[in-house]
Amino acid sequence: MKRIVCEMCGSTDLIKHEGVFECQNCGTKYSVEEAKKMMIEGSVDVTGSTVKIDNSSSIDTYLMMAESAYSSNNKKEAENYCNKIIEIDPNNYKAWLLKGKAAGWQSNLNKIRMDEAINCFYKALNMSPPDELTRVKAEATKEVDALSIATIKLSCDSFCNHPTSKNTQSILYNLDIVMRNSLPFFQQCGVVTDGFIKYTSTTINNASMYAWNNKIWSNYWGTGHPIEQDLDGLFEQGSAAVALLRFAIGVNDINSPDNKLFYGNIITIYTALINAWTYKDYNGGYVKNHQLSMNTRQALVNEIMDCHARIKAIDPSYRIPKRPKLNSGGCYIATSVYGSYDCPEVWTLRRFRDYKLAKTWYGRAFIHIYYFISPTIVEWFGHTEWFKYFWKDRLDRLVKELQRKGYESTPYIDI
Repeated sequence: MKRIVCEMCGSTDLIKHEGVFECQNCGTKYSVEEAKKMMIEGSVDVTGSTVKIDNSSSIDTYLMMAESAYSSNNKKEAENYCNKIIEIDPNNYKAWLLKGKAAGWQSNLNKIRMDEAINCFYKALNMSPPDELTRVKAEATKEVDALSIATIKLSCDSFCNHPTSKNTQSILYNLDIVMRNSLPFFQQCGVVTDGFIKYTSTTINNASMYAWNNKIWSNYWGTGHPIEQDLDGLFEQGSAAVALLRFAIGVNDINSPDNKLFYGNIITIYTALINAWTYKDYNGGYVKNHQLSMNTRQALVNEIMDCHARIKAIDPSYRIPKRPKLNSGGCYIATSVYGSYDCPEVWTLRRFRDYKLAKTWYGRAFIHIYYFISPTIVEWFGHTEWFKYFWKDRLDRLVKELQRKGYESTPYIDI
C-alpha cells in the first residue's frame, strides 16, 4: 500500500478526524479525496482514526545505503542517510551509532566534531536494547578512542609544522574539545583511561620538543647571527611550545612521574630564551647586541624555579639547583645610552670594570651596587631622551679618558 505525506511539512503523522485527515505536525487538513492523491509508496493502515505507517522497509534500505557509503569512505553521505532514518525513527540506535562515526571522521583542524560524535554515541547507548548494549558500548568506545587519537595526532603534527602562537591557540582549543568530551564518555562506559591519558600527554610533549629542537631553535640559529626580529620570534614560538607542555601536564595527574620530564623540558626552553642573544655586524665580523629585557628574563627565572619546586613535589629526592644568575648585560646605563652591549664605548667600559674596579674591594662594592640599582633605573627611564642626553656627554668624556689610559675599544668578552 501507500502512505500519506503532508504537502506542507512532509510529515507522515496524519490523524483522521470528523471525515478529514489532519497533520499533527503543522495542522493542515485534507479531505479524503485529497489524501488519496497525496499517497506515496509505503504500508499504510487507514482504519480507525489514526494513520499508521510501516516504514521498516525504508529504514532498512537507508541503513544499508548508509553502511555502504561509510565503507566507501563517503562519510558525509553516510551521515545524510542516517539523518533520514532518524527523521523516520528518532529512537533507531543503529542510525545514531553510525551517524556518530560518520560525523567524527569528518573532523578537521578547522572544525572538530568530537562533541557531535559523542553526543550521537550517548543516544545510541540510551536507545540500545538490553541484549545489544554491550556490543554498542564496545563499538562506541573503540570509535571514540580512535577518533581522539587521530585528532590529537593531527593537532600535534600541525604544531610541529607551524609552531606559531596563533596556530597553538586553535590546537589547544581542539585538544580541549577532545579531552573534555572523550574522558567523561570513557568513564561512563567503565573504560580505564590511564593508557589514553599517557598517550595524549606523551604525544603532546614529543610534538612540543620536536618543534622546539627542529623548527624553533634551529630556525633561530639558521643564519648563525640572529637579529632582534629573530629573537622576538624565538620568544613567541618558545612560549607556544611551553603552552602545549603545560597542557600535557594538566592532562596528567598532578603527581604523575611523567610531569617531571615535562617540567624539565619547560626549564630547557626557558633557559635557552634567557641566554639567547642577537648579533650585529661590526668591522666585518659579528658581536653580541641584544637580549630579552631584564624583567622578562627575571620572570623566566621565576618560572624555572617554580618548575623545579613542582618536580620536587613529585620526587622528594630531587635536589633543586641554585637560582640561575642572570647575565647582567654589562653596563646597563651605557648599554641604554649607546644602544648595544657590544660597541666600542661599552667595550672600553667593560674592560675598565674587569681590569680595574673588580680588582679592589671598593670597586667590587661599586659594581655590586651599580648592578643592583641600575636595571630598575634603566627600566624606568632608559627609553627617554633626557636620560640618554644626561648620560651621553658624561660617558663620552669618561670613555675618552679611559682610552687615553690604554683601555681598548676593540671587541671584548667579559672575564
